[in-house]
Amino acid sequence: MTSTETDAPGGRVWCFQCGLAYDPDVEECVECGVPTTDRPPQLAEDVGDEGDEQLAYEFHEWSGQGRSILDGMLTRSGIAHAWQGATLIVKEADEEMVDAAVAQTEVVAMPTLDLNQPTMVYELEMLDTEQHSRLLRRLGDAGLSHAFDREGDLHVYEKDEQTVDEIYEGLDVADASEREFGPGVPGVDPVSVMSDLLVAAGRLRKKPTDAKGVVALVESAATVGQMTLPYGITAELWGAVVDRSGELAAVLSGDRDLEDQTVAEMADELHQLLRPMV
Repeated sequence: MTSTETDAPGGRVWCFQCGLAYDPDVEECVECGVPTTDRPPQLAEDVGDEGDEQLAYEFHEWSGQGRSILDGMLTRSGIAHAWQGATLIVKEADEEMVDAAVAQTEVVAMPTLDLNQPTMVYELEMLDTEQHSRLLRRLGDAGLSHAFDREGDLHVYEKDEQTVDEIYEGLDVADASEREFGPGVPGVDPVSVMSDLLVAAGRLRKKPTDAKGVVALVESAATVGQMTLPYGITAELWGAVVDRSGELAAVLSGDRDLEDQTVAEMADELHQLLRPMV
């Protein structure tokens, strides 16, 4: 049974694209061939307030499953949107967030599950937006086949349970690509700063009490901590430079009490990290 009313009573499901309402046991729209959802779709004219500019995204080349995943992502993120067939309507002000959701969906929609193999389900309703984004990225990076049902739950192979558990348990820790660095230091040449840091670390790995080395490293580490991500250096690598130089500077400034041998080892690690970069 179907209906075109989007305010149908409870116990109904809808096609997010055309708005047809169905009995709750209908899993796919007979008109569009996309998975149904338990949320009534929004009308295009209701996306945004009066005066808000709108954008249209064309997804005619996407599969129905891919559009369904994107619809679920936008809904969970609280992004107002509507569908006119395979065309997505959003507020212009939400463009950046929608672009991010599209990019994530392109990754998520690629791997598919062979339903002849044993699978298991993870409920994701307790995840916030950042955790959900990390989960999607890490599943893609790990090359794990997965899929989402119309409730937004994650399905994976049973054989991947341990890997998925490890990913799931680490979702509170940000990826290196999410890390925010300093506001920037006008006029600073990143190569010169890293060179100064390399020289200072080289002095301290030989003599942890070298006065000139101590002063140079503490000053260089302070500059590094304020710099933006230098061009051509990955966030992960630069984050390691920031962290290791900052930790060593804290020791040299008296904020931490360590033996000279440990200081020398820390300086050597920083030196080895910087040497290929300068």
